[in-house]
Amino acid sequence: MGIYNVTVPQMGEGLQEARLVRLLKQPGEVIARDEPIFEMETDKATMEIESPVAGTLIEWLVTENSVVAIGAVVGRIEAEGTDVPASVGRPERESGRVGAEPVPAGAAASARNALIPPRTRAYARECGVSDAELVDLANRLGTRVMPADVDRYVAERRPEAVVPASPAATQDLMPLSPSQRTLVYRMQQRAGEVIPATEETVLAWSPVDAARTSLKRQARTNGMPVPTPFLLVAWCVVRAAARFPVLRCSYAGEGMLRRHPHLNLGLAVARGEDELLTATIGAADTLSFREFVLTAVDAVKRARAGEDQANSSIQFTLSNLAGHDIVRATPVIVAPAIATLFIGSVHLAPFARDDGSVSFERCATATLTFDHRVMNGVGAASFLSELRRQVEALPTASLTL
Repeated sequence: MGIYNVTVPQMGEGLQEARLVRLLKQPGEVIARDEPIFEMETDKATMEIESPVAGTLIEWLVTENSVVAIGAVVGRIEAEGTDVPASVGRPERESGRVGAEPVPAGAAASARNALIPPRTRAYARECGVSDAELVDLANRLGTRVMPADVDRYVAERRPEAVVPASPAATQDLMPLSPSQRTLVYRMQQRAGEVIPATEETVLAWSPVDAARTSLKRQARTNGMPVPTPFLLVAWCVVRAAARFPVLRCSYAGEGMLRRHPHLNLGLAVARGEDELLTATIGAADTLSFREFVLTAVDAVKRARAGEDQANSSIQFTLSNLAGHDIVRATPVIVAPAIATLFIGSVHLAPFARDDGSVSFERCATATLTFDHRVMNGVGAASFLSELRRQVEALPTASLTL
């Protein structure tokens, strides 16, 4: 028996990072050979990774939704037998230190990719630590080399061997938060493939105000939460999208669309000072208004508590910065979604009447960014026109809480 490292496999040429979507086994559980142990997502696909060894899971070194480098060590298994594929990792020696044996020269690149994150390499260069020294350090530690390990190495090595640090070494290096790193990973997925285009329209806000006043009266009698104006517009988006089946699709590559049976809606939720998570309303087009409100309120609550619900089935996302008086913004598409709608803050704008007079009315700008590979300008304009119609019909719609 031996202790083996579980690493993130290289599943496609040029891939640098992957997101661990789910950990399928818990420490202490027995694992059979070829049994799925974690699920990972790359910009190519989402797949389950099987264990090439049988044994018992000792620990995970990462958490779900972590974005890690290809080749990184993510867990350890106490394996049965000794005939184990090399890609799983090196067995521990009697001392218990992983990788205590020297790394062969031909394996230097593998050790660097598996155990030295890019930010550690950058930090090491600023501290005057060579790449060869980093590989040697990774070999001695047997675990991922972090900036703190570099600091200890620099402090412990002989004074005459210390290379003066560059001026940049005096600057603080701060890693992105886990949620921001995950968001960046999603935004980078297929970013070079998406062809974004943007259109906008103006939504009259008096129908939203009128509908919400009516719903407040209902909520007082049945204890239901009062939907926010943003949720009312989200409901109108779902109703409008029902007339455009293309909004239930995602781009599958090579000129093919993948049509989903229902519309899965993502709501951008701000948390803390500048953290952005996603609340998800699955199969939104199948829900009654009451079910939609309850599902959305619960999803937003969980997102604000730190649960990021983003997944690869979302085709349409909504965002807004109404609380910050942002009237207009150009949203980005987070693949595989094909469209993002931004709702600006409510403001007064002049409207010309048929009699030639001008009045100021409450309104909000709705800006749609869509993937031009999937939808064209006329289709996007038709959707926005239908959205305006759905918003204007809110006061007369049968909205029952």
